[in-house]
Amino acid sequence: MLLVAVPLMNFHPLVWGIVADKLISGSLTSSSLAFWLAVMLFTYLVGVVVKAIHTYLLEKAGQAFVRDIRVDLFAKFEHQSLAYHHETHSGELVTRIISDVDAMEQSVLQGLTSLLGELVTFVVVAGMVLWISPLVGSVSILPLAVSFIFIRMYNRRVKSIYSGVRSRLGKIGSFVQDRLTGVQETQAYGQQGAEERAFAKKANAFYEASIKASKLRQIYFPIVSVFGFINNIIMLGVGAWLIMNQSTAFTIGGLLAYRGFWWRLQSPIRTIAQTSDILQRARASAARVFELMQAPVAIIDTPNAQLLPKPVRGSVKLENLSFHYVPQKPILTDVNLTIHSGEFVAIAGSSGSGKTTLLNLIPRYFDVTGGQLLVDNIDVRNVQLGSLRETIGLVRQESYLFDGTVRENLLYAKPDASETELLAAAQGANASGFIDGLPKGYNTHVGQNGVKLSGGQRQRLSLARALLSKPTLLLLDEPTASVEPESESLIRDSILTRTRAGEGTTILVTHRIDLLSQSPRILFFDEGQLADDGSHDRLVTRCSAYKDAYQQWEREETVH
Repeated sequence: MLLVAVPLMNFHPLVWGIVADKLISGSLTSSSLAFWLAVMLFTYLVGVVVKAIHTYLLEKAGQAFVRDIRVDLFAKFEHQSLAYHHETHSGELVTRIISDVDAMEQSVLQGLTSLLGELVTFVVVAGMVLWISPLVGSVSILPLAVSFIFIRMYNRRVKSIYSGVRSRLGKIGSFVQDRLTGVQETQAYGQQGAEERAFAKKANAFYEASIKASKLRQIYFPIVSVFGFINNIIMLGVGAWLIMNQSTAFTIGGLLAYRGFWWRLQSPIRTIAQTSDILQRARASAARVFELMQAPVAIIDTPNAQLLPKPVRGSVKLENLSFHYVPQKPILTDVNLTIHSGEFVAIAGSSGSGKTTLLNLIPRYFDVTGGQLLVDNIDVRNVQLGSLRETIGLVRQESYLFDGTVRENLLYAKPDASETELLAAAQGANASGFIDGLPKGYNTHVGQNGVKLSGGQRQRLSLARALLSKPTLLLLDEPTASVEPESESLIRDSILTRTRAGEGTTILVTHRIDLLSQSPRILFFDEGQLADDGSHDRLVTRCSAYKDAYQQWEREETVH
């Protein structure tokens, strides 16, 4: 469409030349003038309409491209393993999906659109200039070739600079997100001034890199502009000299047409230089975006992965299981144990003994590095992730609540749950009482990560969310460790009620003495190995490490 629009929109200088030559020769009549004026208006109007349609279609395609990139990138984040998210700062990911994709959007919608249009304009106008006078046209276009050489030199030099600019912007995003999350600690320790100085340092690094790019731009762009203007001087000088010497190769009409075409030759050069700058920025952003897109997903379904057979019983078996994040530092070593369907098992141990890691291995957030972990006698690596995880409910020590209502957070586990199921889950977690007391009940907004609720209320909502999915396997990671006594008692009662009702397998990581003393079976871990397995009374009498740990936990609870 540009091949139609550009010639039509740039036809009018030719009309000026034709009318001028006819005027000088005395052959211009009123009817012929009206004809050429009509041609000028018609060609321009048609060109404008065709270009508008082309620009709309191109921008629509560009917006769709950027939308798809952003959606695909978010989907990639959602499917990446926990290890990936632990190693990659979330602020960096936010910067890339928003700022870097925005830079790509500018290149697609502004850069490529303008570049394509101006390149076609340059070729069409250069053809018209050469058609009017091959001699004057050839000589006047030569300086523009030099301009292109300088644009290429600029692109090579600015590429690495813009890569640094985008990298520094990512660091700013990471820093801001981290410090806003910890703003309470910053204020508590009076570190506002230190944080402001640290941020100013990062902002200044971004400023310096940006200024470096600006300095380079202001060196090369004026040179490009000067050579574009020399083209104007050559057109006027050579054209006027030929007319003065009564050459038949050039006319005053041609000179007048050249005056109209000069800007259409100069403008593409300026636009290409500016667009090239936009594209270099976008290139740096695109490299960062596609780096994430191409990052492999560590935890995926194997080619022969199967569904867990129904009904899911919820047994868990570990056979010579080992795991490490770093090869030289094992977290779990040669663990063998079996948790039967419907059992309530507590896992205890000192900090760093592998308790939380073991819970994370069951839904396959990480893959074992040795041995096997089986659910219902099937290696979890041979089970489809969706089938495995839909049978599991997980409540962490600090579970996350999304910025929405109580109802929306509960339904996150089961969007199609009925009102009866929703209320039953809240009651099962002993959360219905405080929910009913909220200003809007289940429609109360909880704020980001439940900031408007107490720690105990957040945990009870998290437990209710897990119960709503009716999990066969309920995994609880220190759910009462950071809550007030009232909530601790209510959460403990909820856990024990589920156990007594035989509603599935429950695996609880805890060091709370009440829960340990009421657990029919305790798995005690020490330095990444299963040190002992039995009831509380049996472990106290035969496992000195457990007895010492239990007495220490008892003293800590007495102090608090």
